[in-house]
Amino acid sequence: MPRKSSKELVKVQSSNGRLRLYWLYEGKAYYLYLGLPDGVTARNVATSKAATIANDIISNNFDRTLNKYKPDDQRTDRLNASELMERFTDSKRSSLDTQTLTKYKIIADHLSEVFKNKLAHDINETHAEKFKQFLLERQKPITVRDRLSVLKSCWNWAIKQKMLPESNTNPWAEVLLGLKVPQKARPKPFTKQECLAILEGFRNHPHYCHYADYVEFMFLTGCRPGEAIGLQWKHLWDDCSVMWIGESFVRGTRKDTKNEKARYVKLSQRVQEILLNRRGSQWEDEALVFPAPKGGPMNDNNFCKRVWKAILQSVKVPYRKPYTTRSTLISHWLQNGENPVVIAQSTGHDVKVLLDSYAGIVIHQPKTHDFLS
Repeated sequence: MPRKSSKELVKVQSSNGRLRLYWLYEGKAYYLYLGLPDGVTARNVATSKAATIANDIISNNFDRTLNKYKPDDQRTDRLNASELMERFTDSKRSSLDTQTLTKYKIIADHLSEVFKNKLAHDINETHAEKFKQFLLERQKPITVRDRLSVLKSCWNWAIKQKMLPESNTNPWAEVLLGLKVPQKARPKPFTKQECLAILEGFRNHPHYCHYADYVEFMFLTGCRPGEAIGLQWKHLWDDCSVMWIGESFVRGTRKDTKNEKARYVKLSQRVQEILLNRRGSQWEDEALVFPAPKGGPMNDNNFCKRVWKAILQSVKVPYRKPYTTRSTLISHWLQNGENPVVIAQSTGHDVKVLLDSYAGIVIHQPKTHDFLS
């Protein structure tokens, strides 16, 4: 059977007045858009490029990434480490909140500072280790672990997108495994007496009483702050006996919950009473359940620094962050023998994560038996 000519192997086509190349290789269709307007000179350039690709196919030297056939400014194998991180960010931009986008930009800036214009495919484990040390001089180990995890994901994405050769090992994987994050004691849960003192402090404060329902709601549901701040009346059943948690409001952005899993939560009679009293007989479905004093969403950072801290000082309760309301409820539930599976469903945890994170702060004394007697 006669071998196909280069013109038969790789075809020059016009698409919307622009030239592209089309060919099949091992059953897969390939297109290479040249960015050239259809014309005699451009056709000559396209034909020459088609011949190069055809010859590579015939000689088994075909570059599946197509980088060999692209202009330098389009070649993904010419991206430096910082540019690759920027491409990764762009690919996820629509699903990222402002805070995460800022974090990704800082990572890209740090890559540029450390590696200058070093190409991404030249970054090896030694370079990754150098970058890790650079971060450790400026950030806590737990933050460094997060940054390296992002870079590991970036490189995996680039390999999948054929921006890096499949033969490339991910230099961030081993460096990440070797990073030890010191164990940190979790804040003590609030005792029942401390919870009551905090609630009384809010209820009796001339200005901060506005937040009293929000704080009691947090203690009694174990919601994450962003989940409670973003809660709208449409998320509650008409009798306020059940709420749907599937969104969170953090740093000015409404997004999915932390683990991106929605859940329904059965509410206690006390929480029902709080919500029904707040809502009244007339309400707007889109309205926030716990708005800021002047309307709009609460700012959790402002609440923590100005309001929460002041109340805890006034009632002489040792400071812990508002998030501790969540671990307080979970630890009290566990202490009272509640089923961890049921707790996890209510709080939006993975059961294993819940036990790993919170069981350690529940003090259990095993019963001792003299089994020989």
